[in-house]
Amino acid sequence: MTTKLIMLEYVFVGIAFLCAVGIVLFYNAKKNINGNAEFSSCRNPNCVRCVQYQQVMIRAYERYQQLSKIHKENKDSTGRIHKSLHRNIVHSNGSSEQLLNHYSEPNPLVFDLKELNLNDLYDPSTTDQFTDDVRVLQDNKDKICSDFHRISRPQYQHLWLKNDTPFGQWSVFHLINQGKTVVNNVKHCEKTFEIISGLQNIMKRNVFGNVVFSVINPGTVISTHYGPTNIRIRCHLGLITVDECTLTVSGKQRKWKEGECLLFNDAFPHGVTHAGKEGDSSRCVLIVDLWHPDISLQERNSIDYIFSPVNR
Repeated sequence: MTTKLIMLEYVFVGIAFLCAVGIVLFYNAKKNINGNAEFSSCRNPNCVRCVQYQQVMIRAYERYQQLSKIHKENKDSTGRIHKSLHRNIVHSNGSSEQLLNHYSEPNPLVFDLKELNLNDLYDPSTTDQFTDDVRVLQDNKDKICSDFHRISRPQYQHLWLKNDTPFGQWSVFHLINQGKTVVNNVKHCEKTFEIISGLQNIMKRNVFGNVVFSVINPGTVISTHYGPTNIRIRCHLGLITVDECTLTVSGKQRKWKEGECLLFNDAFPHGVTHAGKEGDSSRCVLIVDLWHPDISLQERNSIDYIFSPVNR
């Protein structure tokens, strides 16, 4: 009798173990399938990188109503913004799954500004609005690299953040994070901050604007995902580049080049794969968010107010 009880106990333990393994595998699979958020999730309802898109839009609409009362006579700067806000609130569900079968279509998860000319990739040499900013970044690549190498030292590692990825490691060091200057980081990168502050089209006063050093280690896969809006163009300045690391935007593959800028609208589906092996070099870039060229100065100011950063 005792032997039978012991055997039954082993059976139950085995079943419990298999169930636990199954739950873990299911969770990881679900996480990889739905890994479309721009960065890790958090519980802040005002974070545009996470799942609380509806709260972000509700606050934005309230800010829009405040702005409308202040500028009743000037609707040219808010006309299509108002239409877009209303449509986004009605139709947004914060999900990227609806367009996974339309692999080349944009799907901004938070704010979709209508009536924009949308391109997935931009040639900085033929897009006049970006020419000067790109030249400034590329001409100052060595100064920016100097700051990057400084913050790569062990004593600054606590200032870096690690993003969720299915495989590998993706680390970031923010100078501007969702429209807010990260003072503790900027003091270690004063040259870079001075350079980016002088850019004509930098987006730095609303929750969609970021300036960040980004490092992707060998073996890392960043799942295909969509950015939160179509109003920005992401500019990547190559600092350390490797052939094994590839950016894919709308199914088109691009590689970074050291000292050159790569521009794309991250409302389109995009992801990164670093196929290198352990011991290979990481891919390192400076990311700067720039305004979409079709957005007027008045509209920029309105969007900055409507989507202003939240104190937290």
